[in-house]
Amino acid sequence: MVEGVAVKPNTVSTVGRLSAIKVNGKWEPAHGKVALFFARSPQTDSLRYGHQLLVKGSLAEPAPPANPFQFDNQQFLARKHIQWQVYVTPDRLLITGSDPPSALKALSYRLRRTMEEAFATYLPQKRELAIAQALVLGVKDNLDPSLRNTYSRTGTMHVLAVSGLHVGTFYALLFFLLKPLRTRRKGRVVVGLALILFLWFYAYLTGLAPSVLRAVTMFTIVEAGMLLNRKASVLNSLSVAAMVLLALEPNLLFDVGFQLSFSAVAGIVLLQPLLTRVWEPGNRVVRFFWQLGTVSVAAQVATAPLGFYYFHQFPLYFGVTNLFAVPLATGALWVGIFLLLLSPVPGLATWVAKVLQGILWLMNEGLHLVEQWPTAVLDGFVITPGQVLALYLLVLAVVLFILRRQLSWLTAATLCLAFLSGTELAEAHRLRRKKELVIHSVRKSSATSILQGRQVTFLADSGFYAQPQNFAYQVQPLWWARDVREEVRFGPDFQKTGQKQQVPVHVTPPGNRLVVWQGKRLLWLNKLPKALAQPVNVEAVVLQHNVWAPVEKLAAVMTTRVVVLDQTNSRNYVQRRRQELTEAGYRVHVLEQDGAWCIRLP
Repeated sequence: MVEGVAVKPNTVSTVGRLSAIKVNGKWEPAHGKVALFFARSPQTDSLRYGHQLLVKGSLAEPAPPANPFQFDNQQFLARKHIQWQVYVTPDRLLITGSDPPSALKALSYRLRRTMEEAFATYLPQKRELAIAQALVLGVKDNLDPSLRNTYSRTGTMHVLAVSGLHVGTFYALLFFLLKPLRTRRKGRVVVGLALILFLWFYAYLTGLAPSVLRAVTMFTIVEAGMLLNRKASVLNSLSVAAMVLLALEPNLLFDVGFQLSFSAVAGIVLLQPLLTRVWEPGNRVVRFFWQLGTVSVAAQVATAPLGFYYFHQFPLYFGVTNLFAVPLATGALWVGIFLLLLSPVPGLATWVAKVLQGILWLMNEGLHLVEQWPTAVLDGFVITPGQVLALYLLVLAVVLFILRRQLSWLTAATLCLAFLSGTELAEAHRLRRKKELVIHSVRKSSATSILQGRQVTFLADSGFYAQPQNFAYQVQPLWWARDVREEVRFGPDFQKTGQKQQVPVHVTPPGNRLVVWQGKRLLWLNKLPKALAQPVNVEAVVLQHNVWAPVEKLAAVMTTRVVVLDQTNSRNYVQRRRQELTEAGYRVHVLEQDGAWCIRLP
């Protein structure tokens, strides 16, 4: 295994490098990276970086998105140079040895695991424990989805991603502790080199995330400048950091964390000084919170276009939450470091842990409270790369107009606004005329979106509603892309909702469902009807729940030649029926293998 091991509530995952595969009974040399997923067991929980494994399973290429506008995991893994993935049960796994590719990395993983255990020893509350491990060590395996959502919706997710805030705090602590040794020339050199080594070790300890690499590279340049009696420019340091990281790994350019990290720092450097000129408070406390607020606004403005593009949302109260979350997170980081240093002394460590738990509880409760405020998050934004560029050009034009007071920059800003407005109006006009029916590919359930302009009629079964994450990952991206403003939902049994019914939905006596849309009829078949006087003409039939429907019987009751097999069927059933129906001349679409099935009208 060439990466660390992530332990989730039900799964264990890591990345391995292939050395050999068995083909036709013979072992053949193999190369490439593979994403490994295991079910939780005592054996898989014991997996560590560098373990050599013998795995019985089938390598599969990462699948493309199964639904329109769904997250592209295939592309995500490809940019990490991962060509394969495999799901393995514990009984098909054997640990044959250990040979870590990097001794330094293996040491960092062992130390991080020791620190995780130290936090677990002194922090009994799971929520605060998860935040402490993420905040100090960058370990997010234990973060509950609802907790992640709270930080995301309040605009404070950055405090959990080890970045400049954390590296700066760590640097300041080391600088303070080693300051007495900097009085002489040799002492400055020794301390400077020690600081640089400690910073890079911290980067290794926290997983070498792009935001950490950016911050550590920048502080390294600053410290090197101090050793050479040179003052480092922040923008120059930022540019050098970007060039170094991209030279080592060009695919980082497409990493969301890399883009957000560098955009945030650039925004703080360029925009924050302009905001502080608006008002200069005399009171120190007020000035501290004003400067903190301007930093938050500058970073949010700089990252907002990327937030619209990747996450389709904007946290409305980010200014409020960052005013208390950043100081509390900084304090928690300091206290967390002291807890790790004092962990061998149980008496002192217990008192420090109580302070840390109190700080984290206060931060979590405060964010949860703000999350409940009206319209805490504006979501549903869907913009194109061209619009992202236009938004950044708009910000740049406004800044240059403020600095230079030239009308040409105001004209440029107006042109950017005109482009954004024009493209939005054109897209809204196109969407009003768009009509499509999408049967989604959803694990062990059934869900269908029927879109007419900005209205959607949604049909789903109880299996879909039993898995709330299904909507967020498989369905909502399409609705956002189609700018849905009005929803009509049918419950698990397709019962009427009382709202105006734009799409007729009929439940037939055997328990089947018939949908009539734009002159097309689609049948969800759960039970084959008895012999009919004449076959029913339908556009397509969706076979569900392993329905008994022999080819000759199916042809006797309906005239369609299109059959969709959804994911309420077993895999054995799907494999058998696909072969039978294909041989009989039917066009068969398997949702699990072929992705969503769509009908689009001009």
